[in-house]
Amino acid sequence: MKKNYILFLLVTLFAWTANSQITLTQSNDDTTVDNTGVACWNAGTGEYRANSFFRAYNLDDFGITEDFGITSVEYGQGGASEGKVITCNIYTASSDDLTTATLTLVSTADHVSSAADDLTLISVALTATIPAGSTIAFEVFAADAGTSIDQTFFPGLNAGGENDDSYLLAEACGITAPTTATVIGFADNQYVMNVLGDLLSVEEFSLDNSISVFPNPTSDIITLDVSNRITVNSLELYNIVGKQVIQTTNVSTLDLSQLSAGMYMLRVLTDSGILTKKIIRE
Repeated sequence: MKKNYILFLLVTLFAWTANSQITLTQSNDDTTVDNTGVACWNAGTGEYRANSFFRAYNLDDFGITEDFGITSVEYGQGGASEGKVITCNIYTASSDDLTTATLTLVSTADHVSSAADDLTLISVALTATIPAGSTIAFEVFAADAGTSIDQTFFPGLNAGGENDDSYLLAEACGITAPTTATVIGFADNQYVMNVLGDLLSVEEFSLDNSISVFPNPTSDIITLDVSNRITVNSLELYNIVGKQVIQTTNVSTLDLSQLSAGMYMLRVLTDSGILTKKIIRE
């Protein structure tokens, strides 16, 4: 037997933000790509050596305290030969100082470059789950082209500034560990590299199929339909600016008819965790 609760529904800006996609970046301007960085290659012969371009992201620095689900990565393409394959690697790192950190590979994805995309931001679908408290290392890897020519890749930059270091690894040029661009003499090489994803709340995901709120959209009454395996302890209701409007521990019927039309958020606090639901009031 299921429990039925009828309730108002409101939205908090906080919860809405928490359930939207998050961009991890070290760039003050994470979209503009208007300059080209250096790489290890022989400009005389045109032969290109292996280059790895890195960024690090400590989840704690971004205020992320839950597991993080990566959905895609982005990197600036300063210049690339047609058909040059770029491998995007996601690691967990033992620290955000990649010069000495131990890297553990978590996920990888390839992208085939087009010269038409020079000075643009490239997006690559890539999925990975990163545990809370981790540091992410994102690598853009361009392989050694051997004796082939016109198989180059150079990272995309902008002069907007950065919050942490850009790193280059290029063994053929004597850079045998990830080393900051500043140390190798190119402080202006500030790579545009972003990691996109969502917070992963075990409680929310497990509750989603156990609690439903309907109808949605609605003009007046909202019903909360709860599995008999779940006990609702309280409800917290918020408006679009994040102000708590209602908090209750024992509600059977709530009426939205007096609320303004718009988007609202309900937080359902249960014995199995917290579920957030977005509702439209017509």
